[in-house]
Amino acid sequence: MKKNTNFLILCTLIAFIVSTSCKKAVEAPTESEPAVPKKATTNNIVTQTRNLAVVYFIPSDLDTLPNWKKRLSDVMLYAQNWYGTNMNNAGYGFKTFGLRQDGTSGRAEIVLIRGANPKASYGTSASAYITEINAYFASHPGLKTSNHVLILIPAFGYDNNTTEGPQPLEGVQPFYGYGRYCFANDNPYMDMALKGVLNPGRNNFAKWVGGMMHELGHAFNAPHDRQWVSQGNYANGTNPNYKEPIMALSNYYLEVRPSFLTDAEAAIFNACEAFNNDSKAYYGAITSKVNRINASYDAGLGAIVVSGKYTSNGTVNKVLYYNDPNVNNEGTGTNKDYNAITWASSPIGTDSFRVVIPIAELAVKTDGIPYELKVKFVHDNGTINETIYPYTFQGGIPVLDFSTKTELSKTGWAIAGFSSQETGEDGKAINVIDGSTSTFWHSRWSSNAASYPHYLTIDLGSSKTVNGGLSLTQRAGASRAIKDFELLISNDGTNFTSVFSKQAANNSGTQYFAFSSPKTFRYFKIIANNAWDGTQFAALSELGLY
Repeated sequence: MKKNTNFLILCTLIAFIVSTSCKKAVEAPTESEPAVPKKATTNNIVTQTRNLAVVYFIPSDLDTLPNWKKRLSDVMLYAQNWYGTNMNNAGYGFKTFGLRQDGTSGRAEIVLIRGANPKASYGTSASAYITEINAYFASHPGLKTSNHVLILIPAFGYDNNTTEGPQPLEGVQPFYGYGRYCFANDNPYMDMALKGVLNPGRNNFAKWVGGMMHELGHAFNAPHDRQWVSQGNYANGTNPNYKEPIMALSNYYLEVRPSFLTDAEAAIFNACEAFNNDSKAYYGAITSKVNRINASYDAGLGAIVVSGKYTSNGTVNKVLYYNDPNVNNEGTGTNKDYNAITWASSPIGTDSFRVVIPIAELAVKTDGIPYELKVKFVHDNGTINETIYPYTFQGGIPVLDFSTKTELSKTGWAIAGFSSQETGEDGKAINVIDGSTSTFWHSRWSSNAASYPHYLTIDLGSSKTVNGGLSLTQRAGASRAIKDFELLISNDGTNFTSVFSKQAANNSGTQYFAFSSPKTFRYFKIIANNAWDGTQFAALSELGLY
């Protein structure tokens, strides 16, 4: 009965909005903003030294929607309060993003920018909007006080044949995070009057307000992640403890069922510029490195235990651990990480970390499933550095073979040959044996670009017996990562014998490839046959032996 009543309320509201303009006006309604008391005060707006800039961008053939200033200000205050409440629940106190206050109305400031072109010329690409918006901010510098920007754009059109009521057309305008900018859609459902109002199909308040808040999370530096198994039944959502993170799919269910911030999300927002009322510099370059990592399965705990040592020239606030399964070969990277399940830990002292990850909390444990453990250092200036380690499952037990191994000294090693190299400081072949993961070899690309296969030959200086195998580290960020490769060995540098052909993982953690038995040799050669990104280019940070 209550559901039917709520549905009638929603229908009445939609009917009112549509009836106040002709059918065509649903696409581009106009309205004079109602008068408000001059210098009205709003006491619950949190304003920081650097705030989220909220832009209402109007293509030349559209106009603002009814009552936009009050309606969108109310939505932004709701979002600000929601983030603050959930940061408090995560242990950071009521800490939220800042908003500028409009000096006339006392509401949250929404910067109205009228675009130079019609909607068709903007489409879904972020660059066309951002170019004009940045130009506007350059001439009005006081309006943009942080790196973080939300861009709201009126719906380009509506589909009147949906169970949820007239819905903005999707896929015709941006609705995503783009660096520290994000895009969302303004439409009649961006209205606090609809909070908690249920409707058939996907809930309209969750879909549009929740969707905006999800994209805000991206603009505040967070990737996707998902709740632990104990926090939600993945099959049908019947777990009484069910709750879902805002960076998963809680934008489908905001105010319908519990939404929250994971420890990883909250740690990222805690270091976000717009969440801090200070004047220090944010997002400066920081170099951090995992020097040693150890991962093992503790059967007694039923958990993956990961520990390690790191160095950083900044201050690490939190260490995050994203466990991201490659389900059904979905791939890796942005929009492939909705099923990543996360933990956060504080640093131990100034150079160590440790976490216990109960495997019962990981939803996917299929035999052979490729997992990425993404170890992220969140620094106090908001900079996040990441190293990725591959693992898998067999018989429901994690197979962890990325623990740091003791490698042979590279003293006396030399480059005996290469297919090509870049001659700049970054790109020389010698970089793969300099012991630093911040340097790399790159195949020639600046002129007369070289194509696969690419090779590097290393001279150990004298004959060595290697009991373990090969270590390989892709370039930081797995940029130009090699995929399929062959290892060959030689005693004279001329006649080579193949040891194995393998596939390197598309990540930046050191990878180990074991020999079937000890090998004695002076030279080894890596022949890379292709790249993960499908280009003709190759890069490697380090090669070693253990």
